[in-house]
Amino acid sequence: MVAHANADLMAQSDPNADTSGLEARYPKAKTGDFDGNPQQVTEMDALVAYLQMLGTLVDFKNYDEAAGYR
Repeated sequence: MVAHANADLMAQSDPNADTSGLEARYPKAKTGDFDGNPQQVTEMDALVAYLQMLGTLVDFKNYDEAAGYR
């Protein structure tokens, strides 16, 4: 994942990029231009991509709501 981090960021923030490798590593990842500026990858693109990736790491099937933990 670390070796592909830069390429994944660029693929995730470019709506025209080849995202096959990104989607293989992160099946739930969203792609697109997150800050409205398709000419440049900005910190906002990186932040949105990172936060969306964090959301895909949670597996709520194992969560026990009554106990408050899994």
